[in-house]
Amino acid sequence: MDAVITTLIGAAPQLGGAGILIVIIGLLLRRETQDRADYRTSLTELSTRHAAELARINEAHDAELAELRRELAGLRGQVTELHDLLDAERSRRRAAEDNPMGGRHRPDQPWQ
Repeated sequence: MDAVITTLIGAAPQLGGAGILIVIIGLLLRRETQDRADYRTSLTELSTRHAAELARINEAHDAELAELRRELAGLRGQVTELHDLLDAERSRRRAAEDNPMGGRHRPDQPWQ
């Protein structure tokens, strides 16, 4: 593209006003082409950084979810243990309540 512009600049005095207009259009096209290349490079860099940031966020989120799942599993184990303790306590209370009641209702004891 530079060779074409150099040739047009060299031929501008011979071409007149139309030649100058063609040179200006050529210069503008070259500048816009360079701007578009810079834009594409910048966009590629931004996309790469964005993808890296998303990957970092996803890894942090996955680690947090794994930690929460471990904590939840531990809490479920505690709840199960507490349910078992509660069931055992209920069984002991029922047994304690049944023993005195069983003693009162025995027909083989003469004092009742």
